[in-house]
Parts: sequence; structure tokens; C-alpha cells
Amino acid sequence: MRPEVRHTEEFERVRDLPRRRLSQADASAWATVLTPELRVPGAHVELRDWQAYCLAEVATYRGLWAALPVGFGKTLLLELIAAILGLTRAILVIPANLRDKTYADRASYLGKWRLASPPPVLVSREELADESRHHYLERLNPDGILVDEADELANADSAACRRIDRFVQPRTREECAVVCLSGTPSRKSIMGYWHQLGWVLRDAAPMPHNYAEAKMWAAALDYGPSRVRRPGPGPLGGTRAQALAWFQRRLSETPGVVIVDGDSAGDLPLTIRVRPSREDKTLDKHFKQFLLEQQNPDGIPVTDPLSRWRMDGFLGCGLYKKWNPPPPEEWRAARRAVAKLVRDAIEASTNTARPLDTEKQVLKRHAQHPAVIEWLRIKPMFDEHQTETVWVSGSTIESAIEWLNESSEPGIIWCGGVDFAHALAGVTRLSNYGPKGRDQNGNGLHVAPEGKSLIASWHANKKGFNLQAWARQLIVHPPQSAKWLEQIFGRSHRSGATRPVVITVLATSGGTLDAFESAIGEAGFARGSVGLTQKILRAQIERVRVRVTESNKFRWAQRDRA
Repeated sequence: MRPEVRHTEEFERVRDLPRRRLSQADASAWATVLTPELRVPGAHVELRDWQAYCLAEVATYRGLWAALPVGFGKTLLLELIAAILGLTRAILVIPANLRDKTYADRASYLGKWRLASPPPVLVSREELADESRHHYLERLNPDGILVDEADELANADSAACRRIDRFVQPRTREECAVVCLSGTPSRKSIMGYWHQLGWVLRDAAPMPHNYAEAKMWAAALDYGPSRVRRPGPGPLGGTRAQALAWFQRRLSETPGVVIVDGDSAGDLPLTIRVRPSREDKTLDKHFKQFLLEQQNPDGIPVTDPLSRWRMDGFLGCGLYKKWNPPPPEEWRAARRAVAKLVRDAIEASTNTARPLDTEKQVLKRHAQHPAVIEWLRIKPMFDEHQTETVWVSGSTIESAIEWLNESSEPGIIWCGGVDFAHALAGVTRLSNYGPKGRDQNGNGLHVAPEGKSLIASWHANKKGFNLQAWARQLIVHPPQSAKWLEQIFGRSHRSGATRPVVITVLATSGGTLDAFESAIGEAGFARGSVGLTQKILRAQIERVRVRVTESNKFRWAQRDRA
């Protein structure tokens, strides 16, 4: 019998919560009322309409979960929330690499806005999760927890989330207000913010408090392959589409939840161009081995979709990771065997109610399989993380340089790999803002000189920075996530930008094209479940048709089986 979402007391509680509709007119009215209250006399600053609406909402409900498009002014909003709630022991949770930028922004507000005194203490997610800070929240006893880029706390099982949950749950909203803001609240599951809604709204959260029941809702609603057998939506709606629409309305109409479906850049054009990298017979040969043998040139096997994407990206950039020193053959054989088991198990689980996505999940579910037992026995014999980078081709570097030289306009080259970015910086002599968000001289991206091209790691710098001075950008080894692309696009295509923005995605393989198309589908889920239309759905997309030959057919083979 097909499982389905049940009609329970929790469903009735969520269904019967109060409702209200967002109104642009109300947002404008609140901006008129709150701007003179919060700005310093004589300062020439204005609240944006939706900033003001969020402030009114948080003052009314002493909590806020808001999905605001990238570039809507969340940094200032969080500082003003601390002030309007009168918080004196607040913490502001931010990505670690945005600390300097946040301090600089806070300094720029002085003399313009009435800020909280003392201001919120800046804490990173990593610091919250640090073992030495196990009782940090209990010692500080914050009266407010403000979370910027709340999607960084999407994993409810992470140490940081568990510690926030442990602190918040026994306390009322008056004792500790919680605010969670994000421009990209979810990738593929409503469980990415289930716990956050509980922190913010407690008993008024518009999702089941019971974890198992919330997971059943997610199984019925979440993004995934259409052939996956889902639970029936039950009281949520007759079909999945109807259930998604019901959930999106319930979420957006809940007091304390603000979802603004707009673009901070207004009508400013955004063009996304997909551009193939140079033809390269050397890379063609290595992609053939990758596709047929499911391993890189040194025999490191592919297991789950994430490792396939990483290996595809490395090869597309012209490099791979080699074990140094090499492992013994006995270890290699066990690794190949368990990698094949993982791939087969993930493939076989696709149409089941409990699909597998990662190697860790497979090893746990198939713990008694001989290949797993042998792998766990032999794994400690060799440290598989001891690798070195081997370059097989420089053609992708040449492709990036070609793009750079096609215009005198400065641009940003976003890189998904440290080795590629470092090599490109060595050839071009451009500043490279690496994994910690700093260049070779220790300067942060927030003070990058305008008028000069630069290289940046999108892993480290995709959030928080205002890079509207660079309207021309290239992405090498792009992320496979719509929300990460949204963040990258939003660095330049944002409020205050005055020039059309053109983002070029460098396609180095069929896997690159697969990931880009998958991101579009993921963005569709975000629109259907939360109500946010991401930039990738608003942009003009210029796709490319690759000329497939006998030599390069494996490089451009489509491997996405979702």
C-alpha cells in the first residue's frame, strides 16, 4: 500500500494558523513610518520598502524567517532588527569569510542609523560547532540569535544547529528572539528550513513539529527525479503540484514569515551564456577512461554523484588528483569493489521510497555486504587523502584567458578548484581571492580595486559581497546547485547595478551541461515550494550546441541519470 501524508492534529494545527497577505502598499507605508524612527537626524538614508516590512513583522512577532532576493540589504536589516527589538546580548551568525566585510558594513552605518548598543557579537557557524564552544550559548545567554545566510544552517543534524536548537527550544520568543534570513533558503528539500521555522516561531511554525511527520511531508513535496515513487500528499492536495501550491501559500501567509518574490536588480538584464571550452584530444582520452572505467587516470574511482561531479570538474579543468605515495594493490582492489557497490546501490535505489545519494548512506545500509566489510577492514592501511595534483592539459586555462582578452572591460573569473585558480593567477598575474576570501597579499574581496579583473573562489566568495562593479564574469567548474548560482549571480546583478550583467558558464564536459540544466530544475522547486523566482529563471539563457565527434563523444556524453 502506498504511504501518504496523514491527516493529524499537527496538520490541523498548521492548517489553522492565522494568515495574512504581504502587501507592497503596506511595505511602502512602513518605510515611511520607520525610516525617521531609525535613522540618525540629518542623515540622508532611506529604508527600502521590504526592509521596513520585515522590521515591522519582527517587532510584532518577535521572530522572523525571511526569504529575500540576493542584494535586498539583509546586512543592514539584521543590525536594525537588533536595535528595534532592544537586544543587548544578541549574536549575529555569519559565514566566517564575511567577518571583515560585516565589520566594515557596520562601520559604514554609524552616523546614519540608530544601531543596537552593544551591537550583536559576530559568530561563525564553524565557531558555533567548535567542540571548545560546546556551552557557548548557555554562557552568553543571548536574548537574540540573528542568522545571516541561514541556508548555511540547513542541516538540522549539524553541531551548530543542534546547539541552537538545544538553547532555543526551552525558551520563549520574549526570552530569545530568533531571526533567519536567506536569499536561497532551500536546494531540494523543505527540511532545509524546517528546524529554522521552529526556532523562529515555536508553536506557530507552519510545519509539523514532529520530525517523522515533517519528513513525510518532505518525501511528498521535495525536488527529485519524476520516476521516484513518492508518498501520496494526502490532505496537502490531490496531486504533488496541488500540494506544493498549498504548502507555498501556507508558508508565505504565516505571520512572521516574509517571502519577497522580486529581483533586487529590478529590470536590469541578466544574460547567461554557456560557452564550450577548447577542443582537446588529450582530455577526450581521459574522459573516455573516466566514463568507461568510472575512475580517474590514477585509478581513483567514482562512487556517488558528488564525487562524479568533482572528478568531472577536475578533468574538465585539465588536471586530476594522484595518490602519493600510491596505495598497495590490495587496497586499490577493495576500493574499486566498494565503489562499484556504491554506484550500483545508488542506481538501484532511485525508484524506491528511500533513495540513496551518498557513499556513507550505502555503507550504512549495506554494512554486512562482503565488499563493505573488506573495505572497512583494509581502509586504515592507507591514507587516501594524500594526493598531489597532476596537470594533463592547459587548454581550459587558455579558454579562460581567451574570454578575458575578448574585452577591455574588467571581469571576474569564478573558479571551483583551488589548483586551477592558482595556476590561472600565475599565468595572468591577477589577484586571486582564494579559499579564505583573501588574495595573495591578504586583502579581502570587499576591498578589491575596481577597474581590474580578478580571480575568485566561488566556494569562499559566493555570498555577501557587492561586486556590481564587475558586470562581466566567467564561471569555471560551476556549482551544481541553483542556490549557489543564485548567490554568484547576485554578487553583480543586484540593487544599485546600472549595467547589464553577462555571466558566461564555461562548459568543459557533458557533466557541466548536465549540472546547469539540473540547476534550472532545482530553481523551479524553489519557486514552487517557497515562492522565490531565482535569477536563473529570470535570465536570458544562451545555450550552446557542442559539435560531437568520434574523438570527443565521451567527453560530452550525458551522464546524469536523474
